[in-house]
Amino acid sequence: MKTMSFFCFISGDAKYFVEGTIYSLKSGDILIMKKAEAHSLLINSCVPYERIVINFNADAVLGNPDLIDFIDNRPLGTHNRYPASIFKNTNWLYYLKKICSAESMNEKQIYLTVLLTELSKNYSKIQENIPPAKDNIIDIISYINTHFTENLSLDIICNNFYISKAQINRKFKQMTGSTVWQYILTKRLLLAKSLLQNGEHPTDVCVKCGFNDYCSFFRAYKSKFKTSPKEYYTKNKNI
Repeated sequence: MKTMSFFCFISGDAKYFVEGTIYSLKSGDILIMKKAEAHSLLINSCVPYERIVINFNADAVLGNPDLIDFIDNRPLGTHNRYPASIFKNTNWLYYLKKICSAESMNEKQIYLTVLLTELSKNYSKIQENIPPAKDNIIDIISYINTHFTENLSLDIICNNFYISKAQINRKFKQMTGSTVWQYILTKRLLLAKSLLQNGEHPTDVCVKCGFNDYCSFFRAYKSKFKTSPKEYYTKNKNI
């Protein structure tokens, strides 16, 4: 199932790290993430931070599930941010609040479809708004995204890229907002959640996602998602 998220920035002083791309946010900006994208928030000051978060999937789009292809069919960490400036003739916040407050699912779907249509129309306007890559961290992120389900360690990555542990963690933190291991763990847990949602058994998911034992998988999953793998698997199996 294709799951997506809107992060709609209202106020505050913050940056978002998405797969090595750093987005400085302004009031009115919209960030879109697909389920495979690791992301983290950095709040820069004590200014109150406010946002709207909406999770949805292809089934929620009325009449045209392919409408989310512009989100799904793009490289990780690219074209996530839609600046408020491109919505001069559209009150996007109106639609977001309607999605949140609508009482019926059909009404939520109508407003979501309208907003996605507007975003899709403006996709070409954000093609040049991608922050430049720094050093070889983007190559390291790409390597991790290819191998994170394998027996991957910081030593293996450092040996492949001829870089020290201290140097890679410092640069990685600057680019992604997390350490290398935190990033690997996040990628594994995002995949695990997707597999559980699709009906795969927790013990099989544990192995497929690169965890050495079920106990470590259980602890990490519950810490990240506030529910156990089995609870999430059972809940989705009964839907």
